Amino acid sequence: MTNQPTEIAIVGGGMVGGALALGLAQHGFAVTVIEHAEPAPFVADSQPDVRISAISAASVSLLKGLGVWDAVQAMRCHPYRRLETWEWETAHVVFDAAELKLP
Repeated sequence: MTNQPTEIAIVGGGMVGGALALGLAQHGFAVTVIEHAEPAPFVADSQPDVRISAISAASVSLLKGLGVWDAVQAMRCHPYRRLETWEWETAHVVFDAAELKLP
């Protein structure tokens, strides 16, 4: 561990924490990301992970603005047409690309 001056500490370097850290750093802030381990590098010919991430059109716009969307697309990225999720009978959400006039 090293000591370095920082203005903002972000706990968690996942997609949200990473995007926030990059955006703040691009605006001149000294940012420190606190994460328990460095992420493993992406290996294109490795077996796919069973976890997926659904990235909304607004998030794509954010990632393009940060200059990282091309890197995301290189990591087994594929558009979804419809996504349905539920936890209980009353907690049900459907995203439909056609409804949002997306390709």
